[in-house]
Amino acid sequence: MTFEPPQKTNPHKLTVNQHTFPSASIARYANKEGAVQVFHKSSQRMFYAKPSDQTFGAQRIWDQRAEAGFMKDIEDTFQTLASMLDDPAFQMGPQHFSIINEFYCLWNIRAQRKKIGHTADPSVGTPEVIGLRRNYTKDEQEQLEAAGIGYIRPDFTVSSRFLAAPSIQLQLSNSTERMKMRDITWRLLKADDGEFIVPDNFFNLLALPLSPTRCLYAHPTTPSGRLNRCDVADINREAVTTSYDYYFARDLSLCPL
Repeated sequence: MTFEPPQKTNPHKLTVNQHTFPSASIARYANKEGAVQVFHKSSQRMFYAKPSDQTFGAQRIWDQRAEAGFMKDIEDTFQTLASMLDDPAFQMGPQHFSIINEFYCLWNIRAQRKKIGHTADPSVGTPEVIGLRRNYTKDEQEQLEAAGIGYIRPDFTVSSRFLAAPSIQLQLSNSTERMKMRDITWRLLKADDGEFIVPDNFFNLLALPLSPTRCLYAHPTTPSGRLNRCDVADINREAVTTSYDYYFARDLSLCPL
């Protein structure tokens, strides 16, 4: 299934390229030219991309209400925490773990949804069964979505993105609750030698890259502190293995494997 493009010029500012990992997080890895180095697994191609590049996004998998609503709230709260972590004097504690858990789960859930792709738009009936009081035009449909309101099309179908959003929200709630029950403890790790790779998901490891040399990590045997080159390589190998389509870094030649 292909995505449903908005009208020309996108007059209602609907988000088309929905990032699985936020552009603000990708920007923390950018080089002097404002780009990151990407490796695409299926094509075995290496290239540079800006944080806004379509590579990092899914095209309208979920609706605008989710994109500009609960997802943005989670992203903004985490970015505030990430900025605080830039301060060496800042002490991260258990009160911050729920913020990290939500962001980590949202990232991975969105990556999974992107991998699944667009599903068929379900039908809610036929003219013989139900009637529509009004057939909304394309412009009216986009106005409704921009306002966070779903709708039924004149052909009695509903866009799958309107169903994806509540499903993601439920999955997010369940995932974060499981992490809370496991009493996940996040630690801030810093690389003394080498830089971190960022995969397109980190389902297999409780790791959340922050910058080329800093990473949030939750593992009972790993203390807070500094990592040598071998330790960084261990995390990077897991990042390469777990990625679906691509992984990136500021400079992949500086990332040990």
